[in-house]
Amino acid sequence: MHIVIIDIVQSIGSGILVGLVYALLGLSIVIIFRASGTFNFAVGQLLVIGTFLFYTLFARQALPLIIAFPLGLLTAGIAGAVIEHLTIKPLIGRDPIFMTKATLGLFFLLSAFIQFVLKYIGSSGWSPLNLPDITFKMSRLFFLSEQIWAGLLSLLTFGLVIIFLLGTRWGLAVRAVSENQTIATAFGINARFILMITWSVSAMCVAVAGIMISNFGVFSTSLAQVGFRAIPVVLIGGMDSIRGAFIAGIAIGIFESLTAAYIEPLGLIGFKEVAAYIILLIMLFIRPYGLFGTVRIERV
Repeated sequence: MHIVIIDIVQSIGSGILVGLVYALLGLSIVIIFRASGTFNFAVGQLLVIGTFLFYTLFARQALPLIIAFPLGLLTAGIAGAVIEHLTIKPLIGRDPIFMTKATLGLFFLLSAFIQFVLKYIGSSGWSPLNLPDITFKMSRLFFLSEQIWAGLLSLLTFGLVIIFLLGTRWGLAVRAVSENQTIATAFGINARFILMITWSVSAMCVAVAGIMISNFGVFSTSLAQVGFRAIPVVLIGGMDSIRGAFIAGIAIGIFESLTAAYIEPLGLIGFKEVAAYIILLIMLFIRPYGLFGTVRIERV
């Protein structure tokens, strides 16, 4: 019985660490949706671009991690701002559905751009981050240092974004625009600039997630598939809820971990990959706006 409890704790702990990364990916979509009503389907491609930019500095240019990490995130943020300026900004003022459709186009455009860069410029390379070893081992409990760092840095980034939104003037402007763009503009807030800022912050969030995931030793264009994990996180938690992204991300991470430990061994190989989407389907039937999403009532 004692061993069973420890195994459950192991699965839950691993799920929480992975779930924190999912929560960060979900946050990157939520902050854009809150500011413009746009669902960003290109989050996976932004993840690859941000990670590529970091490893170009860290692995190819051999910059120290303490310099490459903030500089890589800054570069990722600039890339996010440029992408927004070229593709989303011209659609501001129209129905948000047009901007959402534009992100679907971005999904394919950025995928092709990434392949072009890899073919003609080459890979950024890869190198272990060599962060301090904080592997946790006690009795049968064992958490790799890479897992713990991924969870901690994702949590730290999540917290910094919250501080930015709640404790800065730009954050106040973002919240004002998210409530009503027209009124915010009437009070002198540049809604176009604020939307660019949200895309920049979103790109930096997914870059952190990508760097932490690639620290396990894998960095390729297939990393973009991890971005799809943000979709159930956002839809289950609520598309405009930061709290929902945090809770849903952790919940999905735990559910996937328990599925891998106790359901897949029964013969359902690969069930972990679809488990989150099954929960999503059930949630859409029970609560279409998510756990903490704003319920909108339309009268006709």
